[in-house]
Amino acid sequence: MIGLQACTLGAFCSQRMRHLIVLALLVPVLATAQGNQPASARPGEDSNTPAASSGTIKVHQVVPTNLGMPFSPYTDRPADLSLVPHGDGARHGQIWLQNTGIGLLVIGKVDGERPDFPRNKNLILEKDHVEVWLADAKDAELPPIGWGNQFGEVTLDGGPGSCGEWARKGAADTPAAPSPAGAEKRCRVWAETQVQYRPYLQRLFVRQWLMTPDYAVEAFATPAYDKIIQRFASDRPENEEIPVALKPEQNLQMWYGPGKDRKGYSFEVFIPFTAFPPVSSAQLTNLRFMVDVFNPPPEGKKVGAFSSSSATRVFAKPDTFNNLVLDPPQLFHLTPCDVPLAGKDKYGDMHSAWFVPKANQAFEFESDAFILVNDGAGYQYEPDALSPVARPVHYFWHSIGGNEFICGPNLSYRRGDKLLAYDVEVDQDGFDARRLPGGDLLIKVGPRSYNSEFGSGQCGACPRTDLRIFRIGADLQIKEMLHLGGIVDNGSGASQDFSVSRDWSQVIEYDQSSMDEQGNPGPWSSTTWCRGEVAYHKCDHQEAAEPPDPPVLKELRSGD
Repeated sequence: MIGLQACTLGAFCSQRMRHLIVLALLVPVLATAQGNQPASARPGEDSNTPAASSGTIKVHQVVPTNLGMPFSPYTDRPADLSLVPHGDGARHGQIWLQNTGIGLLVIGKVDGERPDFPRNKNLILEKDHVEVWLADAKDAELPPIGWGNQFGEVTLDGGPGSCGEWARKGAADTPAAPSPAGAEKRCRVWAETQVQYRPYLQRLFVRQWLMTPDYAVEAFATPAYDKIIQRFASDRPENEEIPVALKPEQNLQMWYGPGKDRKGYSFEVFIPFTAFPPVSSAQLTNLRFMVDVFNPPPEGKKVGAFSSSSATRVFAKPDTFNNLVLDPPQLFHLTPCDVPLAGKDKYGDMHSAWFVPKANQAFEFESDAFILVNDGAGYQYEPDALSPVARPVHYFWHSIGGNEFICGPNLSYRRGDKLLAYDVEVDQDGFDARRLPGGDLLIKVGPRSYNSEFGSGQCGACPRTDLRIFRIGADLQIKEMLHLGGIVDNGSGASQDFSVSRDWSQVIEYDQSSMDEQGNPGPWSSTTWCRGEVAYHKCDHQEAAEPPDPPVLKELRSGD
């Protein structure tokens, strides 16, 4: 059967079309539910006793062909996992797994008495229910506790215990130069807060769904996400302390069927990729997964007998789950250029990234990820903010035509099967391409305005402008033909704008001088740049000019 990776970019191959149809049939109704459930081993639950199957489980990709049914059981082959009971009355059972190309299908059959499912989601733990755990094969690696400013990052490699040394040495070297005693105390309070915060952040990389035919409650990551918002994160606008990219999805459903002679039951759970926890590779191969089947607890007990698919099960410890290997790997495309899953921090350093699949793989590309870094801010000489934060990484692209694309933020170029990456950072604003008559490709970034990451130094809060044009020749080498822009001291009344001709043969830069002593707006001048074979050259200058109306960079002329 043809896999997703065999489809040509930009084409709607039959396999991808079937993925869409299967999604509509597999998930006719999405049940949503919310609630705060226990995050540690429940009282009475033996979390260290060996339970069931272990080892590596291969999960094959099979798109159901019987589209007249909402799901196919796949039970005509040996089960992938066995459920071994714990406690009197716990159920025996088997689990089958399937990658449908749009998510993970979990099919289970258990024996025992007829189930007593809850009629209220708050009673899930007191009734029969199924628990499904899922995590990437890789644990999230957090950087040392630290913070940053415009001069660089400060880390407390020893945690709160490093605050004394920082206060005596590092703090004294900062422009603020606080007293060592006060600085150490404030540092310790802040660092202890990070120690409390980090376990909640790490929980966002794991999912635990409590499932019944009527309810689906994500009970592990969701309470952690809520706790970060309520207890740790700042509510200032546009801050990165709220890890929006890691917010758990609730859209799951369990389908239930009575067993033979009304003994036991079967269940089917479909986990779409969009509900997955963060994954660390665009070529998804390894996952950690576990199924627990719980009976109602006996009177006086909080936890009933249960069965688990993992022989090494420990509550909420992914390294004790079952190891799944997707065969073939599930491919996710980060832009049409298949850019690496990575992103830069404020200092320009590259980090490995994570992402939660959001795109429909049949027709779309992934565009968002995040990196775990210590955030920095201008003049932040003492510890502040959360450590770390999930800094968003946004990927973007522009279609040139056919199977030809340019992608960012690290400029990449794709033409058919040929893929090139350039040491050029670009922005989505004004990102465009144009083919010259001779075949060379022009790439434009801007015009755009932006602010400094740190807002420090002379005119640190002043806006910056940027307009660049590159040329890719027949040799596929890239050359910068034009680079305009800089710092605009808008506090003095200065401004700037640009216009680009339809064929990009001319670019006009408009500059407004500062206000005069009476506060009157300064005059506008213009400089025209004309495209040559190698670069744009200055071809005209006017001391008096009228800027574009309406303005291109509207934010720089808010006072007009």
